[in-house]
Amino acid sequence: MRCAAALSTHPIASHATGDVIADILELGDERPDVAIVFATSAFSGAAEDILRTVKTILQPKKVLFAASSGVLGAGSEVSSGAAISLWAFWFQAADEGVTFVRLDEGVEGLDYFSTRLLANAETLVVLGDPSLPMVTQTVESLCELSRTKNISGGLLTGSNGPPLLCDGDSEVYGCVAIAFDSSNAQATLAHRSSAISGTMTVSRSVGSMVCEIDGVLALDAAHGVLSQLPTEERSRSASRLGLAVLDSESLSVIDVHEVLGADRESGALAVAAVLPAGTVVAFHRNEESDSFAGIDVALGGPAAAGALIFACATVDPEAEHEGVGDLGPLTETLGTAAYAGVHVATVIGPGSSGPKLSAAPLSAVIFGRRHH
Repeated sequence: MRCAAALSTHPIASHATGDVIADILELGDERPDVAIVFATSAFSGAAEDILRTVKTILQPKKVLFAASSGVLGAGSEVSSGAAISLWAFWFQAADEGVTFVRLDEGVEGLDYFSTRLLANAETLVVLGDPSLPMVTQTVESLCELSRTKNISGGLLTGSNGPPLLCDGDSEVYGCVAIAFDSSNAQATLAHRSSAISGTMTVSRSVGSMVCEIDGVLALDAAHGVLSQLPTEERSRSASRLGLAVLDSESLSVIDVHEVLGADRESGALAVAAVLPAGTVVAFHRNEESDSFAGIDVALGGPAAAGALIFACATVDPEAEHEGVGDLGPLTETLGTAAYAGVHVATVIGPGSSGPKLSAAPLSAVIFGRRHH
């Protein structure tokens, strides 16, 4: 598989579209299997023209337009003003493909053909308008039916009116699943947190109260971890303490749950989740929203072919202050600049109990890395 990405901040839609198409054409590749155009809301009114131009010149087999409040692409992030980010994808095998499945009527409203397409797909990217009735239930139902799949995406957010989703056949969606046949992808969440302990295991819990970790009282375990930190970091870490749930095989972070408090009499910790005995965990410190900590760990690994990124806040704080930010650290972490994405209100991604809507600040599907 191959991926490519380009971004333009030209304020005129036709010029910006021409810029990103030219960058993709310079690669000299054949027509892509799918092209996704991410645009800021300033270009929502030009969606039809943008799609027509991409379809005519680049000739992708499938093309989708998604407008939201901010976009990411090719090493940059734009959180205000006009911008277009174009992502192109080529499958490795001729028998692989991509399909857009309409979810406006919920999972229950799918016909037999669409249900089979979703069942056969290995990777799903879900994008939706949060104002669509029952959209959260639709996403939750889809995730429940797709526990073994790569799922990423988010509910879009619009800065100048509602977000927009449409394809090259003039179809407008309230919620759509982009179904990829390829399993050579990895979905992940980034939580903007830093590990402050090694791997541990919950040995006893009652509901959302974690009673013991590694056979000792959970509160004592927390005190032990905090006592190992430099004095100047202890207070900040204690006030932002979380328990990360780790994959038992890869030890990658699946979820990070806030520690809400402690029962001094029993020595238990109250956690914003139910963590049964046997759950592999590590103590984490939740970082400031302008920190890259946690994102680099979650997205790091072997060089990727490309990625789709969905962020609830600006990844680079400069983008929030100046409108445009530099995602060089993200490029280095992924090992490629062939990524694109949008700002969303809520992300969708893997969790400790399966894929779901998440409070994590960032979700990604990374292509060219095999799903665990």
